[in-house]
Amino acid sequence: MPMKLFKCDETIPEREKHIYIKEKGEDTTQFLPSAHVETIPGSLSERGCSYCGAKLVIGGVLKDTIQLIHGPVGCAYDTWHTKRYPSDNGNFQLKYVWSSDMKEQHVVFGGEKLLKKAMLEAFAEFPDIKRMMVYTTCSTALIGDDIKPVVKEVEKELGDVDIFTVECPGFAGVSQSKGHHVFNMGWMTDKVGTFEPEITSPYTINVIGDYNIQGDTFVMEKYMEKMGIQIIAHFTGNGTYDSLRGMHRAQLNVTNCARSAGYIANELKKKYGIPRIDVDTWGFDYAKEGLRKIGAFFGIEDRAEAVIAEEVAKYESKLEWYKARLSGKKVCIWTGGPRLWHWTKALEDDLGMHVVAMSSKFGHQEDFEKVIARGEEGTIYIDDGNELEFFEVLEMVKPDLVLTGPRVGALVKKLHLPYVNGHGYHNGPYMGFEGAVNMARDMYNAIYSPLMNLAKVDIRGEQNLPSTNGNGNGKATKELSEEVVSLIQQQVKEATSEVKQLVKEVAPQVQQPAKETAPQSKQPAKEAAPQVQQLAKETAPQVQKPAKETAPQVQPQAKEAAPQVQVQAKETAPQVQKPAKETAPQVQPQAKETAPQVQKPAKETAPQVQVQAKEVAPQVQVQAKEAAPQVQVQAKEIAPQVQVQAKEIASYIQERAGEVTKLIQERCLWQFHSRAWDRQENINGVLNMAAQILTGEKVVLETLIDRGFYADAKILSADLEIRFSWLNSMENSQKKAVLESVKAMLIDIVITKSKNGELHYSLY
Repeated sequence: MPMKLFKCDETIPEREKHIYIKEKGEDTTQFLPSAHVETIPGSLSERGCSYCGAKLVIGGVLKDTIQLIHGPVGCAYDTWHTKRYPSDNGNFQLKYVWSSDMKEQHVVFGGEKLLKKAMLEAFAEFPDIKRMMVYTTCSTALIGDDIKPVVKEVEKELGDVDIFTVECPGFAGVSQSKGHHVFNMGWMTDKVGTFEPEITSPYTINVIGDYNIQGDTFVMEKYMEKMGIQIIAHFTGNGTYDSLRGMHRAQLNVTNCARSAGYIANELKKKYGIPRIDVDTWGFDYAKEGLRKIGAFFGIEDRAEAVIAEEVAKYESKLEWYKARLSGKKVCIWTGGPRLWHWTKALEDDLGMHVVAMSSKFGHQEDFEKVIARGEEGTIYIDDGNELEFFEVLEMVKPDLVLTGPRVGALVKKLHLPYVNGHGYHNGPYMGFEGAVNMARDMYNAIYSPLMNLAKVDIRGEQNLPSTNGNGNGKATKELSEEVVSLIQQQVKEATSEVKQLVKEVAPQVQQPAKETAPQSKQPAKEAAPQVQQLAKETAPQVQKPAKETAPQVQPQAKEAAPQVQVQAKETAPQVQKPAKETAPQVQPQAKETAPQVQKPAKETAPQVQVQAKEVAPQVQVQAKEAAPQVQVQAKEIAPQVQVQAKEIASYIQERAGEVTKLIQERCLWQFHSRAWDRQENINGVLNMAAQILTGEKVVLETLIDRGFYADAKILSADLEIRFSWLNSMENSQKKAVLESVKAMLIDIVITKSKNGELHYSLY
């Protein structure tokens, strides 16, 4: 359906461009929400500022760096302790906050001297820390403080420090996404390539766009360590300042949050030829796929499969338990941007849930392309949603759960709806196999919490509101308070007893089948084994005996026949040779006498033959003319049949290509990179490699970029063979024809007809 205007937005009709409800048969070439544009006046936005995107999301995560905010102290406090990104060095980055603490006088007379004083004090207080990032804010940018010369003075004065400047005040862009971009591009320009890391493995990667929310990075580190892969740099979860300076030495960029860090991945590819592989690290099946991609890139698939097998054995049964209880539940995802498209298929495929509404605070149209391609029909998509829109959506879809941040979470709790913190998590990590189980557990606890059900009940019933007892302070009477407390305690007891009873009922059911099944599965095998062995013993002599009896009879007969054959051959040879010798002299004179007789009639006959040929030629031509119409008629009759067959084959190829395109749209991120030229290169590179793999052709990997295409192509090819049985019965030429059609379809959807306004920007 067209874009949607909610009732609450009737006074700001421009909001219609930002809201879309997906219907059957629609795709992003028809409808795509407007995104990454200025908030419309009158709409109460949930967005963060650009400075926040640089400091809170990216820079502030580093574990060995002083984060100095040049501005009023409120800007420092607002981005402190609001994200849960731990580190393995005692959480240095969470313990402290630094600010130049600008006052009114500094706004009037300038704050550069204040900044230098604050920088020197910070280094003096933490003598072991030699790295710093300095951020501008709205106030310091408005008065024109030039922080770079100040930074150079401090570096020269102290000598052994390195400082990075982030000039991105809050008003610099429409959302925190501007801060992501400024930090990415600034770091690439000023710092990458200025430090040489120690290489300890033949396999090296950068992990980009992972911020170690409640230990996500530690999960990825564990997987890579088991596979023997060295992580050069984490951008920026549990990362260090100098490791990020050495990003140019990695062989592969593994990109998770493409919205906040896709820029630097693109620049590393452009400048250093380091390929970018996008992965979904949230979700059980996606975690498998991500590890297989990395394994395929380095040619260590066996190590990836070993890690997958170990993790699946630990967590699959737990995930299945939650799936049985979460399947069919409706969920809204109202987060920043990328988690919309990371989480939607994971929740639907892994847990059987239904994502019914999604809202992005700082996503671009690229993000909506991804999530709409992955989403179900009827799902609502909102850019930069406001509070009143959330109320209206909740009334429309009636979800069982909302995944969002604490601000909107506080709103939905007032409506007695459970929520899970989609920004900082409830009880993470949420990444990888164990993370998928943790997330399922938190959603289960939220939905089935007895307290949430109690909150929906108005325990006052028909009683009058409690009096103030005449004291004017709003206190209820003691008797009514005691009655309220008693009612609450009673409902808690009842809810608790129901849960305990459910556990008692379920536990024996789970344990009993396991106990009953184990002996049954072992017993048939034990009973069958002696029967199989006995049958083998009885059959073997029967097979061997005929062979032993026949062999002695055949061998004497062969020996007796051999001399007779040789004698007959010797006697026959002279008889054959003698007639040939006697006949030869008689044949030669006859041949000489016959030759002239043969030649003479030939000369006499030649004129007669020519005359006959002239006489026959017109008859042949007449017959040819008479036959021509018949041949043409037959050709006309056959041509439509050939055309019909050709159309049927072409139609079949197109239908199969449509199925493959739909799968790629739903699961593959390489088609949705930021710019048209990246999309074109990826589509051609991956699908060309896939064609070679599926047809058994030799694959040549000359560059790291080739290996990146190969990794994505190998995962895709395996997926196609599993999902589409018709592929295995096709000839190689038909497989290639299908993939060529897929190329054309994808290019048409994500490039030619794309409504993404940023697709053809000349820079990242």
